[in-house]
Amino acid sequence: MSEEHYPARNTGNEDVVAVDLAKMLDTLISESVHSEIRQRLNNGQTFENIVGDIFDSRLATPLFPKGRTARTLCRKCNTFLGKYDKAYLKFFNVCGDPKAVNGFQQHTKYLIIKAIYAKFLSLPSAQNEVFDFLEFIRDVNSTVYNGKWRVYFVKRDYSSDILGIKGIGTGKLTFDEGVVYEMSDNKFIYNLMNFPKHSCFEMTDLFDILQKKYRLIEGVGENGGYHAQFLMNSLFSQMDFG
Repeated sequence: MSEEHYPARNTGNEDVVAVDLAKMLDTLISESVHSEIRQRLNNGQTFENIVGDIFDSRLATPLFPKGRTARTLCRKCNTFLGKYDKAYLKFFNVCGDPKAVNGFQQHTKYLIIKAIYAKFLSLPSAQNEVFDFLEFIRDVNSTVYNGKWRVYFVKRDYSSDILGIKGIGTGKLTFDEGVVYEMSDNKFIYNLMNFPKHSCFEMTDLFDILQKKYRLIEGVGENGGYHAQFLMNSLFSQMDFG
């Protein structure tokens, strides 16, 4: 077995920290913090630098200094899937822009899709799951997947990231219809699920990138999507109700 980064190391998975969400919410409504931000803005500092400093010094605790990994894949499989990571980096670098992605070769688009599916294999919460897309990602030339698992995603924005903080936590949600897994990187949030997504959540189907013109959904909207539910679960897990 070998260590596999999830998401890929070159998409921001290099120094993962734990975030105290309860403390973050307190920070959001703290008048003293608001006053500090205003003062530092008046002194010429940028909002991004101020928020980054507050996050690093008060809210973040180093968790995986070398990136989050799991010992889930054999070395041969890990090396094989590396070609998918290279394809995905092209998508990542153009921020999923439909005009740019439209210029990719169709084969490259399939490699991008397989890269995302493959990363979900390393999620600790999915270790006991039986996935039907293994043959699809094993065959580098396969263009057919008719299984039950679909991936939906959004591009991150301030509606998905409180204070612009791009947490890349993972997890699992259980519904009557099935399960939803989440994985993200610094630019996108991905949900793998074994049932049709709820219509109230607007997201892009990963297979839509194969189309000449696909619509890239940005943010999670007012209802927060599945991502908000993952954040709430994480928040409650950190609270002490004793």
